[in-house]
Amino acid sequence: MFIPIKTDYQMSRRPWVNYAIVAANIVLYVIGLNGQNFQRAAPWMLHPHAPTLFQFFSSAFLHANLPHLLGNMVFLWVFGNALNDRFGHAGYLAFYLAGGVLASVGYVLLVGHSTIPLLGASGAISGVTGAYLVLFPKVRVTLLVWIFYFITFFELSSLFFLMFQFVWNLVMTLGRLAGPVGGGVAYAAHSAGYLYGIAVAVVLLTIRALPREPFDLLNLIKANRRKARFRRMVAEGYDPFSRARPSMRPGTGRMGGPDKPSPTSQQEMDLRSRIAELLRNHDYQSAADKYLHLLQLSEDAVLPQSQQLDIANRLMADERYPQAADAYERLLKHYPNYENSGDIYLMLGLLYGRYLHRKDLAEQHLEQAVERLRDQKSIDFAHRLLQEVRAQHER
Repeated sequence: MFIPIKTDYQMSRRPWVNYAIVAANIVLYVIGLNGQNFQRAAPWMLHPHAPTLFQFFSSAFLHANLPHLLGNMVFLWVFGNALNDRFGHAGYLAFYLAGGVLASVGYVLLVGHSTIPLLGASGAISGVTGAYLVLFPKVRVTLLVWIFYFITFFELSSLFFLMFQFVWNLVMTLGRLAGPVGGGVAYAAHSAGYLYGIAVAVVLLTIRALPREPFDLLNLIKANRRKARFRRMVAEGYDPFSRARPSMRPGTGRMGGPDKPSPTSQQEMDLRSRIAELLRNHDYQSAADKYLHLLQLSEDAVLPQSQQLDIANRLMADERYPQAADAYERLLKHYPNYENSGDIYLMLGLLYGRYLHRKDLAEQHLEQAVERLRDQKSIDFAHRLLQEVRAQHER
């Protein structure tokens, strides 16, 4: 048994709506609206062969028994809080209720012939975890592993854990194991919920209704595509370091003159030249926009040291915090001997701690800053930030 117990996502607000949803499920169970009191709860359950409108809502707040309730509430608590934080209260409530309804609709469409009523929040919670998969694929999940008398804990990314959950439910659904055939588990509702959550999150990111982050699923996919394209270019003889350096002509075994750059590499070089020109003219806003365009062409792109710092500072000033953090990280990675690296670590600690809600990364960078800073005021500020981050860890 694998039970998620927490993630390393750091909250920026109290997820009051998710608290209320968890409380509503528990209260309804305690007052007897559950599968153990069938006659009392039956009108509120969803009957697939003859559903009524309100049952699509009410059934998502009922549970068959205590293990059913506890299992669902653990998943909702672990993953729903972060989604409430990201969507806001009104947005999360609308998303959750719609997920419960659409998961039930999917179940009815697939197993509408069943006479066994449906109840449980797992369809709506599958929508939550589907959206979580898209928005927070790199967040670490701590799992409790319980196999007979063996109990341990380990961490893995939410991408792998939730992708496994999604594929498992989809396979069970496609294998016609939904509803009563699947041991009483409504896999079809789970799959419908996952598809709903994934689709909504992708659409919201695509239309920019939610702010993009460097490590959402769409950016990870885009980065992998750029890596594959770059590897193909190198395999075909493209030299990423110098246009004039001789390269091996593929298939000939002979050295030749410089090949004509591909359209992508030519566009990259033009962008670099344009960024340098804009920075010389102190047009930092346009230079930052061109830099972000450059990253779409080349995932590993980095500018000369002073240019990279100017761009990172501009992105920070523009409150484009994920992009600014990425730019500062590239500066540290490619210029490890930068004399003012302590200031960069301090800036990253501030970004991760106050704006990006990654307290683990904030603590790491602030510790590095304290070791490298020489100005006492900056050291004192780093210590205050570090205490602030550690205090939030303890809450």
